[in-house]
Amino acid sequence: MIAMTRNPPTTHPEKNIKILVVEDEKIIAINLKENLESLGYAVVAIADSGEQAVEKASKYHPDLVLMDIRLKGNIDGISAAQEIWEHLSIPVIYVTGHSDQSTLERAKMTAPFGYILKPVKERELSVVIEIALQRYQREHLLSAILRGMADGVIVVDTEYRINFLNRMAELLTGWQLFEARDREITEVFKLVDEQTQQPIDSPVRTVIESDTTVYLEDQLMLITKNGRVIPISDSIAPIKDNNGAITGAVLVFRDISDVYDKLRLRQCMEAAIRQQLEKEQKLNQLQHQILQTFSHEYRTPLAIILACSQLLENNDISYSVDKLHRNCQRIQQSVKYMVRLLDDISIFNRAEVGQLEFYPSILDLKNFCRQLISEYKLANSSQHKIKLSTIGKAYLASVDQKLIQQILGNLLSNALKYSPAKSKISLVIIYKSEQIIFQVQDQGIGIPLEDQLHIFEPFRRGANVDTIRGIGMGLAIVKRAVDLHQGTLSFESIVGVGTTFTVTLPRSRE
Repeated sequence: MIAMTRNPPTTHPEKNIKILVVEDEKIIAINLKENLESLGYAVVAIADSGEQAVEKASKYHPDLVLMDIRLKGNIDGISAAQEIWEHLSIPVIYVTGHSDQSTLERAKMTAPFGYILKPVKERELSVVIEIALQRYQREHLLSAILRGMADGVIVVDTEYRINFLNRMAELLTGWQLFEARDREITEVFKLVDEQTQQPIDSPVRTVIESDTTVYLEDQLMLITKNGRVIPISDSIAPIKDNNGAITGAVLVFRDISDVYDKLRLRQCMEAAIRQQLEKEQKLNQLQHQILQTFSHEYRTPLAIILACSQLLENNDISYSVDKLHRNCQRIQQSVKYMVRLLDDISIFNRAEVGQLEFYPSILDLKNFCRQLISEYKLANSSQHKIKLSTIGKAYLASVDQKLIQQILGNLLSNALKYSPAKSKISLVIIYKSEQIIFQVQDQGIGIPLEDQLHIFEPFRRGANVDTIRGIGMGLAIVKRAVDLHQGTLSFESIVGVGTTFTVTLPRSRE
């Protein structure tokens, strides 16, 4: 246990060391509390389960935890201790009456700061706590030194498994400490020969087996987690305990060619290039879709115009005035439809390239919506009933009139297209102190679940609406117009029942 971020506690009881007691036997817990307090320590809380231990450690942030290994609940003391250390860096001392080999081996893997066997003796308790706190202070100091180093540092044990990486080692290798811990050094610190590009055996084994320090002055290539290649220079030295026994090795290395900074710059440049290429590809796809859509959508109105014009051209004196009027109307409607298609494509294209601008002005929304509905009623041959209503005290709003025209016009147009004749369509304006909300509700065919994730994408039309004219651009335009207002767009839909679109705009956009 080396990696820590907390400030270490003092090792003197009179300085009010805070301790969390975790024990599921109430009598033992109370006895521990009394012993600790008589020694001058402060017991901040008692927990009787692993879950409570983690919760109270997070709440009180004690300086030390006395943890019973076997606890009731889903989390035993060992798992709770590991979670407390990894997330809070609080040292743990195990208090246990169980000494079977499997439990001790599992507890040992969490590298606790001490053990106390039950029944607990007051003198032994004080000594173990003081030793644990002193060790914690030393490791905290060592951690601060290692983390502050400009070189990468990796610490391994005698089984060549990683115990510690400092921040620079994380940056250079691409591995985080939590994912590298307990892995073999060769998994994280992969070396290849600069010339041959062949893997090199880890020199850590040589250091530990021969008790020597190795300096690698020739350039080696480090293969990072994400596959980058960094030329490094490093040294490896054995770590020994107070008796001179080797307990592991420390590897210190650095990037000797500034490749790290250069790669970061290159990655930024590559990201910018990819973004530009993706943007161009998207525009090319958009142009292709526009051509395909227009070749399909323009055929019908063009065919109507051609047919009607031929009829008018071949008209004889017996041709009725009513037929003449109807053919002229069909020509006018087809032309208007084609103009709307061109307008939709133009607006969407400007939005895609960032040229659709926001020009707010003061608008009477109720009168504006009343006029809009009147226009749709005149053009609506299926006799839909469109109702306008308001909720809240009306006020003049600062909005972009052209964008509001696009938002409400497209929503009403969709409601008319996808609703049966003579059904009810409603437009509701809700005035709030900080928001303006529009709701357009229809009694139409609804939107299937498989289409709902894509309805705001351009050229998206449901598979069941092929008989309805349109290019699937309306909702894409609505979404971009709402975004320019810094608003939100949502909907609720039930197949066969109808759909409600809700547009929420801030009262004014700064």
